[in-house]
Amino acid sequence: MSIKPPVSLTAASLAALFALTACSSSDTSDSSGGSSEGAADSGPSVVEFDFSAAPSEAASSIEFRIPDEILEQEDDYRENRYLDSVTVAAVESEDPSECAIEYSFEYAEGGLDRLVEDAREYVQTGTGNVDNGISHALVNENVDSVDLSGDYFSAVVPVGCSVSPSDTDNLVDVRFKKNMEGRFSWAEVSVMKSGELFVHDFDINGWQADSNGSWIKG
Repeated sequence: MSIKPPVSLTAASLAALFALTACSSSDTSDSSGGSSEGAADSGPSVVEFDFSAAPSEAASSIEFRIPDEILEQEDDYRENRYLDSVTVAAVESEDPSECAIEYSFEYAEGGLDRLVEDAREYVQTGTGNVDNGISHALVNENVDSVDLSGDYFSAVVPVGCSVSPSDTDNLVDVRFKKNMEGRFSWAEVSVMKSGELFVHDFDINGWQADSNGSWIKG
């Protein structure tokens, strides 16, 4: 004679089975979602550059900043500098045969006011208008050849596309200044059609990094 199992036990078994199935489905979904998010997050890198060594790989955006170690010992520059940082990024050019780089400027406290005042005095010597003086100070280009924002916080500079990471035929300048003449620090940057940026020559006047990455006079 066959004996049927209690109905309550069958219901419990089914409930447990459904719970396990739901848990497995949820885990699969979470795992898949995590992988998708990771893939979406991957892409060209954004790097910070402190003038100690050129980035070893290409980047889509680079933030340039003078090391605090140097600022602490350069009172005149620290107190009179225009900028705290400059960030460059590849953007689409109006001319499809060329490239373009967008600059974003972070001003030191009072830096923008000093820049505008210095530019006004500078143009009195016959070097053009205030915007042109500011353009030269920030990107070393005539204002007519760049797209300088009205608030002076950004600029787009057209430039020829480099054919390789080592190509130095087409470069833009990143510069840190405390007055309209000369540069305290500078770097040269190129860009490829893919949007990859490369740092070439660079320098901080009167300073160099030793093999341990420490800054020394020299």
